[in-house]
Amino acid sequence: MNNSARFLAYKIIKRFDNENSKLDQIIDKIFIKYNPEKDSKYRAKVIANEVIRYKGRLDLMIEYISGRSINNINNEILSILRLGFYEITMDRLVPDYAAVDSAVKLAKDNIGLKATSFTNAVLRNLTRKNNKDNSWTNKLKNKAEWNSLPFWIQNKWKKNLGEEAFLEMVKTMNTMPPNFIRLDTNQNNIDEVKQILGRVGIKSKIFSSSFLKIFHGFGKIFQTDLFKNGNISIQNPASAAIVDCLEPISGDTVLDVCAAPGTKSLYLANIVGKKGLVLASDIIPKRINNGILDIKRHGKQNIKWSLKDASKDTFPMVERILIDAPCTGTGIIARKPDIRWRRQPKDFEILSKKQLEILLHCSKFLKPNGVLVYATCSMEPEENWNVVEQFLKLNTNFLVDNIPSKVPKSWIDNQGAMSTLPYLHGVDGMFAAKLKRKK
Repeated sequence: MNNSARFLAYKIIKRFDNENSKLDQIIDKIFIKYNPEKDSKYRAKVIANEVIRYKGRLDLMIEYISGRSINNINNEILSILRLGFYEITMDRLVPDYAAVDSAVKLAKDNIGLKATSFTNAVLRNLTRKNNKDNSWTNKLKNKAEWNSLPFWIQNKWKKNLGEEAFLEMVKTMNTMPPNFIRLDTNQNNIDEVKQILGRVGIKSKIFSSSFLKIFHGFGKIFQTDLFKNGNISIQNPASAAIVDCLEPISGDTVLDVCAAPGTKSLYLANIVGKKGLVLASDIIPKRINNGILDIKRHGKQNIKWSLKDASKDTFPMVERILIDAPCTGTGIIARKPDIRWRRQPKDFEILSKKQLEILLHCSKFLKPNGVLVYATCSMEPEENWNVVEQFLKLNTNFLVDNIPSKVPKSWIDNQGAMSTLPYLHGVDGMFAAKLKRKK
């Protein structure tokens, strides 16, 4: 039982509820502790991500079925109930009886007799309700909790997007997003890569000249020679488009700050080639080590990693700078569902100050006529245009430059920056402003 996917998911969900840590970090710690089999790992990760994605909705249903406020249910029991409700109401692969029996066993083995009885009663009430009236959830769908997002985020997005677009955004953020792979077009043909992947059960569709959208068999990608040799990488098209905004060319030296784990650095290295150089840096040693380790996979010797604080350390003067600034990450909530619960309204003010600080400092290392791209994976004005506008007021020798034609026109906002919205463009939410130094 201690290696089963449900047990692992329960431990992950419970721990997430008790601490404000990134879900990926919690998952890694649980897997290290219990050392489960590969299949259990995969299943546990999927369950944990989806339970946390739908936590608000699951809690609403638990309150309705149990007749108790969430605040009056023990956290350990609540973690098991969320797991059970998810499997019964959303995971059609699991029979109801199996979901109930497993949840009851989890309660018995990990909490106690009283918790076991309560868990059994609530889940059996749920299955009876489903069998009697499978449309019972309709009366809950108009409640804000159904959207499974903190109320402050919902209010913010309604104001920024409008009611109709907000509802589309909620639907997108509550759906597991597609995965993409980017191929090194210097080494591979996209049709050939698609065929090679297809032969090992990975189904894909051509998204663009260098991207495949994966429909089935994503987990198998990491075992392919194409991945192990660095010919393909996991990357969202919007993330790569940030690099395209910079318009690097062969032979360029590019300063890439806040770069770890290095997905954009690798793409830059492909473009600038052997005669070019990517000076990648980050402030977190562990993330830098991950970037260095990835060099063994892709073999690019034109990426040089260093530990640097982009808000105060010294860098060489260059003609191109990429700032992938630390941000709230609201544009990737669909991909990382824990973000919605970890973020607080105060984070926008804290991070926007840090973003401006980084932008002001790093711009000092840009040569005259050089290009700088300021980017985030946030959809919030406070972290995007507001930061850029503050910077431009303080630096009159910079101007907003045109985004290159390689980036789809539909991804460019009316102020001239790249700004993607998941519900509208089918990719992660990203922002990138291209700034040019006049003198």
